[in-house]
Amino acid sequence: MIGTDPVILQRSFGRFGAVSFASRATPESVANTPVRILNGETPCPRAYRDAGFRQVITPSHIAEWSLDQPDLRATLHPKWRNQLVKGEKQQVQISENIWDGSPHELFAQSVRLGRQRGFTSYPFKLLSAFASQNAGGAVIFEAYSQDTLIGACLILRHGTTATYQTAWASETGKALQAPRLLLWRAASRMASLGHSTLDLGIVETDRSAGLARFKLGTGANLRQLGGTWVRLNSRQKKLAR
Repeated sequence: MIGTDPVILQRSFGRFGAVSFASRATPESVANTPVRILNGETPCPRAYRDAGFRQVITPSHIAEWSLDQPDLRATLHPKWRNQLVKGEKQQVQISENIWDGSPHELFAQSVRLGRQRGFTSYPFKLLSAFASQNAGGAVIFEAYSQDTLIGACLILRHGTTATYQTAWASETGKALQAPRLLLWRAASRMASLGHSTLDLGIVETDRSAGLARFKLGTGANLRQLGGTWVRLNSRQKKLAR
């Protein structure tokens, strides 16, 4: 199984110098690291403060899909399941490939979509580094119709959890239910590999109600994260480069 150590990203900010950032980490995992900005994994304010952090943004919520169900398909909301069945009747081919970190159409489309909707995802270089340093830890699922790519999603594997990291579908893909076909295939595959949870990411009912319904329609549960925290003084020397 892929490791669970937190991924630490380092960026330079002018006169502030190099600033280290970790997302979805616990206070214990970064207590003795140079991390200055932390998106917390769990809602435990005292532990973050004891590690030297101060909260700057309140917690978000994520959708977690339990994969260790006797009948995973039965956990789907009826409407979600019906749309999946509709997609399964279309001539859509789903492929699965271990991603080695090389460029892929998924990421170009994800950046374009992000600009349209006003959101950003993890930098391509960070995802690429994860893929290249964790053999088998990144998997891209692709949806094709008549040999044309109509959708794709990236799944990251770490410990008992897998993460639905990045996804895109063309208008044709959406009409053919490619997002559901891709997510269902990914969830089924991750379950077969021994992952007990598929992290579907942040749920924002105000800004992205449609996406929230898509995620929660799988039967996923909402879980509160720990919020964003800042530490002025790190506990360890700079990261080795």
